[in-house]
Amino acid sequence: MLRNIIQLLVSAINIYSTLCFIRIILTWIPNAQYTGFGQFLSALCDPFLNMFRGIRWLQVGNIDFSPVLSIGLLHALSSILGHIARTGKIYVGGIFAIIISMFWSIISPLIGFLLILFIVRFVVTLSQKSTNYYGSFWARLDYTLEPLAHRIAGPFTRGNKFISYKTSLLISILVLIAIYVCGQMLINFLIKHVQQLPF
Repeated sequence: MLRNIIQLLVSAINIYSTLCFIRIILTWIPNAQYTGFGQFLSALCDPFLNMFRGIRWLQVGNIDFSPVLSIGLLHALSSILGHIARTGKIYVGGIFAIIISMFWSIISPLIGFLLILFIVRFVVTLSQKSTNYYGSFWARLDYTLEPLAHRIAGPFTRGNKFISYKTSLLISILVLIAIYVCGQMLINFLIKHVQQLPF
């Protein structure tokens, strides 16, 4: 009986997660969120999605990654409850493994996205001429990327306060690659060991 209730709850979470995903997609389509269906999804999903808006480390310039966290939490909850329904017991090691995996599935796309932006900007910087720079797409992108690149490169350039943007980009690229590779290795190590917990 309890297993059936948990399975029903898992199905409800999966449906709600899908509706939240559709709601997020509709915000990218002009006027789609103002249709009857869009307003229905807004009333249903926004109270949950709004709980994660405004988290600073999930915002890169004008891009908000909080929906990734909200969908990730729903997926993790669904996975944990699904595991309990299948095995009939609460397996702490499995729950920790799911939480660690969910955490990395949120962080790694952020790192990857920033890495792509930094690489593209670095390549363009190598070939870009200064004519018609102000007011261009690259100037607007630099408004977001330059402070972030200097912040990432800062700990590695303490002796040089006047480091160039190009050098900051290069250091940031190397740092993000190292974080991504080391993070993946650490996550794999942690998941392997928490799954071996005897409870």
